[in-house]
Formats: sequence, structure tokens, C-alpha cells
Amino acid sequence: MLSSRQRDILALIEAEGAQYIEQLAARYAVTTQTIRRDINALCDIGYARRFHGGVDAPVESRNISINARAALNSAAKRRIAARIAAAIEPGSTVSMGIGSTVQFVAEALRGHKGLRVVTNNIDVALMLCEAPQVEVHMTGGLLRHNDRDVVGADSLQFFEKFYANYAVIGAGALHPEKGVLDFSYSEAQTTTTLIANSRIQFLAADISKWTRDASVRVVPFGRVTTLFTDRLPEDGVAAAALSDAGTEVVLCETEPA
Repeated sequence: MLSSRQRDILALIEAEGAQYIEQLAARYAVTTQTIRRDINALCDIGYARRFHGGVDAPVESRNISINARAALNSAAKRRIAARIAAAIEPGSTVSMGIGSTVQFVAEALRGHKGLRVVTNNIDVALMLCEAPQVEVHMTGGLLRHNDRDVVGADSLQFFEKFYANYAVIGAGALHPEKGVLDFSYSEAQTTTTLIANSRIQFLAADISKWTRDASVRVVPFGRVTTLFTDRLPEDGVAAAALSDAGTEVVLCETEPA
């Protein structure tokens, strides 16, 4: 279990890049030895990489920017978003996490009445500015400029104040055996927190997520109520894994009636 300070250090690395021991010690008003212990713990489990005098992200694949992600397979993402919005009852509390498809879900929810939305996703909040009947709660946290969201201990603690009817989550990648994956620890922490504090979990992911390479485990498919997707891989392996996990699959090949 990571401490709040260790989670914050990871969030700083993801948002700003390399961090230096002396600066981190001053930021948290602790000794450099304490920061070194934090860094050693993060590196030992593969979430960070040491260099002389500091710490950086591990050398691995990274996600592309949120604007680039939103442009990929956008027609399918809009169909997925429409189906999810149709499944959310008016008057519900909805936690909405990281991801470009989640942004499309917010767009599809603008006509709903009496919703309470809790999010760390800046684009979700901006989209719902056009829906004054939707009550929006925005978490605090550390801004990730490339992803247009906020992460860290403050964000997680804010989500924990609510027990939502629905959590709408995205994924960096999907794997038949490993389940839901993401590109960073803070993204995974956000998603697991939403899942733990919700009754029903809707995963929004198009078929491309089965071919992507992300290295941080989030949850097995059994922790997700429903996967909304445009289609599944043709080999049947993914379909079998989801069936074994008890996860409902909604194929969004057309707009909802």
C-alpha cells in the first residue's frame, strides 16, 4: 500500500516529468533520507526509475494526448457513449473518470435531469457546463496537462466521499487474462477508487483497446458490471474471458433507439 506522499510523487512525475530529491524534501518538509525511502519503494515495485539525484517515470510505453485519443475511432466512441447515457437513470449519482470515451459520455448526458456527476476529468466538467440541470462536483488534485485531468491523493479522497449509482470508466488497454490495464499508477488508482465506490460499473472501450500495450493492472473483468464496446476481437478469446468473469457485453454497432 502506497502512502499519500508516494502517490503524490507519482502524480508529480506523470504531470511534470523528472523530480529531484532535494526539491521533494523541501516540498513535503521531510528529510532527503525520507524521500529516498519513498523513491526506493516506488522503484522496487516498478512505478518509477531512479537517476542520480532524482526519480523519473519508468522506461515504457506512454499514452498519447487526450485530444489525439478523442479523434481515434470517434464514431464508435459516440455510439458507445450514447448507449451508456441511455442506461443511466435520471436522478443518479455518476462518477466519471479518465479517458476520451468518458468525455463523449458526458456529452451524451447533457439532456439528463437531476444528475449528480463527480469527476476529475476537466473535459467532462467543461462539457457539462452546458447542462445547468446537472450538478457537477470537480475533484482537486494535480493537473496533468497532456491528459486534461487531475490526479493524486486529493482526487482519490474526494471520490471516496460519494457512493455513486454508476461509475463510468475507460481503459488504456484490455487483456483476456489480465483484465483492465492502464498506462500509469495514478490512472489505475483513479479507476479502482471509482469502482470501489459505486454500485454499477460501466466500462467504455472500443475494440482498439485489445491491441494496445499498457503495463499497470487495474482490475479483473469480474469487477466490471458491463462493457460497452463497438465490437469484440473475432477469435472469441475476449468474449470467453468476459463471459467467464460474468461481465455483460453491450455491442454498440448502432445508436440506441
